[in-house]
Amino acid sequence: MQCSISECKEKAIRIVQISFKETRNLCQEHHKLFKNKDEKHKPKFSKASNF
Repeated sequence: MQCSISECKEKAIRIVQISFKETRNLCQEHHKLFKNKDEKHKPKFSKASNF
C-alpha cells in the first residue's frame, strides 16, 4: 500500500481517519506530521546575561 499524499512514494504504515467519511493511508513521516498537527509550540526564552 502506498502513501495517499500525491508526491510521496513511500509505503503506508497506517490508515488515518481525516474526516467523518474520509480515510487516508499515511507513511511514517506524514503520520508523524498528522499526529502532531494540534501540538502547540511554546517559545523558549533564555537569559542573555547575568548582570
